[in-house]
Amino acid sequence: MPAGGRQTSERNSWKDDADVVTTGKIFSDGVIDLVSSRDACRPRLLFWDGKRARVASRIQHHGVWYVAPQLHPSIGRVIRFPGDVNRSGSTTEFFADVVSLLQEYLALPRELAQQVALWMTSTWLADVVPSPPVLLISGPHMGRAIDLFQLLGCGSRRALSLTGINRTALVGLPMDLRPSLLINQPDLPQRMSRLLCACNHRGVNVPGKSGTVEEWVVSKAIFTGMAPSPGAWDVEALWISLPSAATGLRLDQQALARLAQDLQAKFQAFRLDWLSKAHEAGFSGSNLSFPESGLAQNLFTCVRHEPELIDLVNPLLCGLVEDAKVRQGLDPSLVVFEVLWEPAHQLPKLSVQKITEYLNLKLRIRGGRYEYSEEEVGWILKGHGFNRRRNGSGMVLRFSGDNTRLLHRLVRRFGLDLPELPGCADCAGPNTMVAQESV
Repeated sequence: MPAGGRQTSERNSWKDDADVVTTGKIFSDGVIDLVSSRDACRPRLLFWDGKRARVASRIQHHGVWYVAPQLHPSIGRVIRFPGDVNRSGSTTEFFADVVSLLQEYLALPRELAQQVALWMTSTWLADVVPSPPVLLISGPHMGRAIDLFQLLGCGSRRALSLTGINRTALVGLPMDLRPSLLINQPDLPQRMSRLLCACNHRGVNVPGKSGTVEEWVVSKAIFTGMAPSPGAWDVEALWISLPSAATGLRLDQQALARLAQDLQAKFQAFRLDWLSKAHEAGFSGSNLSFPESGLAQNLFTCVRHEPELIDLVNPLLCGLVEDAKVRQGLDPSLVVFEVLWEPAHQLPKLSVQKITEYLNLKLRIRGGRYEYSEEEVGWILKGHGFNRRRNGSGMVLRFSGDNTRLLHRLVRRFGLDLPELPGCADCAGPNTMVAQESV
């Protein structure tokens, strides 16, 4: 197990012999995790030493007694914990079973089922990877998304299905449990979407109640409906489109409970085995595979100790990298540089209205369907640091020295392949500019 792993919740008393309340902790010689109990509001603790599992209401390790938290009844009723550890079969066989399950009950194409299964697997390592992958689901039928969420709730780690969320509601959730959030909210405000993206990185905190801060680095699956604004999410999210199906999920609540019991126990075994192998290999949670894509890196991390599974998912991850490149061509925050490039070398200024028209035209040619407003484009320009001015006809971007130099720096920073124009001093000196930018 990686030394110094982050414990998700721990409370110390001033008394030396007081119990420490924890929702999980990774030691250099073992792991403490939560498992289910007869009392839904008081899980038990599992201790794994790399070979054997021990379950109890209190566990002592290195002279400290640990206990599980008392959950609010509304949380205890809906959140699932593994009942035990089921290590039967290989990880590759188990992954294939999950893929088959998604194909059978949701009629998903094989590649789509593999992507969903890989995301489900990643929820069990959300406290290890630098940025847990976000799953974005689009489709015309909310019923299909609900069916998918029911299956995700069976297999994902500590899943909570939510709707009607806002910032205040999330601050009130027990994020120390590191729940997997399944958000069914097609009208999710763009501001909230951006916050969920921005906070999904280790070390980034969100202001909480009474002067506290919280970490929202958790797995998230979000149903966006049919018309999400692509500008609300960066390209480092796993996008899937749910196909239509003739029938709904053919599983009642009892069948779902049995399925969840099986999946939770097997995924728990996967997590514990992964942590043991990571400790033996001296793995810290980061890797150099797929350096061009943080999403592919984080997903690869989940299978890095399973050679057969690597062979299976590598083509899938390569496909995600290519999809990300295509999506980059539809990212307005990058396409705007293409819009500005030639005018910056030929014109003294360009109105934000014209920039918006040219941007939407480029996106439509590339297959984009979202129409950006002048206000949204103005915010994109402001976010990049461009200085705009108002004249009699509206907001204008002047191609002054500062704005032009900024444009060249941003184009190089994001690695865009735009033509070097003759006679431009900023185009002629890329190495100097890049060196300055990296200092």
